[in-house]
Amino acid sequence: LMAILVMATAINFFLTAALSLMPILVTKHFGGAAMHLASLSSAFGIGIIAGGMALGVWGGFRRRMQTSLTGIVGLGLGFLLIGMTPATMFWMALTSTIAAAVMSSMANGPLMAVLQTTVAPAMQGRVFTLMGSMAPAISPLGLAIAGPVADRLGVQVWYIVGGAVCTGMGILAF
Repeated sequence: LMAILVMATAINFFLTAALSLMPILVTKHFGGAAMHLASLSSAFGIGIIAGGMALGVWGGFRRRMQTSLTGIVGLGLGFLLIGMTPATMFWMALTSTIAAAVMSSMANGPLMAVLQTTVAPAMQGRVFTLMGSMAPAISPLGLAIAGPVADRLGVQVWYIVGGAVCTGMGILAF
């Protein structure tokens, strides 16, 4: 459970900040405008819904943690690809965004089932509260660090580092 909490916290540290930097990615890197940002935001929403539907139909791997870890690796690879997308290939960022969002559903979907079967019913409220508050609590720190990093090194760097950390954690957890 501690490993899941640490991974969720790291993912929120990097990827929440990356999603918040998306307007800067669109304007500074891709040279886009509001329609480009709307396209990326819509792509993420479409991917989340598609991933949830696919997980609902498929059900995931027999071992739920395999589904979640596959999702974490795929989520990281999606963000890594977004960061590595050349400025002239906006369509690649759209495709990577959809893939990352589908993988986000795969990562998050089975987690509650894993926690419900692992944690004693008398402790579930405490564990779920800790998970629900601890992991997102790191997001403001990620945002505070991501802004200056993006200003100094470019916004793509945050996507690349966040994607690499997420992918690496997923592979290590396997």
